[in-house]
Amino acid sequence: MKSLKGKFISLIVALVGAIIVAGLFNFNRAAISYNQYIVGNLIALFFIPMLVTLIVFRAEPVDFGFGVGSSRRVWVVTGVLFAALLGLMFAVCRWQVFQDYYPLFRHYPEFSSIFSQYPNSNPFTSAPMLMLYAEVSYGMYLFCWEYFFRGFLLFGLSRSIGWSAILVQATAFAFLHYGKPTAEVAASFGAGMILGIIAMNAKSFVPCFVLHWAASISFDLMIVGARPHS
Repeated sequence: MKSLKGKFISLIVALVGAIIVAGLFNFNRAAISYNQYIVGNLIALFFIPMLVTLIVFRAEPVDFGFGVGSSRRVWVVTGVLFAALLGLMFAVCRWQVFQDYYPLFRHYPEFSSIFSQYPNSNPFTSAPMLMLYAEVSYGMYLFCWEYFFRGFLLFGLSRSIGWSAILVQATAFAFLHYGKPTAEVAASFGAGMILGIIAMNAKSFVPCFVLHWAASISFDLMIVGARPHS
């Protein structure tokens, strides 16, 4: 009976997950504002999976990785990975492809005023509160992102396919990176695999979120700090 329930949960997770990934693939490219982008992703990546968990599965969120994790070793590994990421990001932050794309906020109308003089101005010093809003709201987005991939998908699918769920969620993770710099798209599959392994060992997606958000903020600061001046 338990095995049958696990297969049912995995089937629903696969169906819901596929619909969300396909929907966001189109929605994220059509979003005309940052706030629309954030709200749409929060609904798709957090509220829909959470409602499915609570209403359809009648399960506890902790069963889908919604907890801080019980392994101290995982947090040590997360810290080591962040240190390694800092070195990698510092090495690539001057690449033109990343300079043209990041910070992500520059592409949305809400931030057009503070980026109008970019790269000759620093948005973190010219409009610190707006950039604080940007980084915090993007952190909310990344929390939902990690909950969906390293929580709902990973732990839902692992009920029937075990550790192979890491491969599935990493593939979907890389798919939604399409449109970003090619180097990042190529690296996203490997990153998704590593984050999946962390989540499985921690029984939580939270270490993945902390690592992802810390790296995101750090890279924005590095990009702005390394920006070329005309």
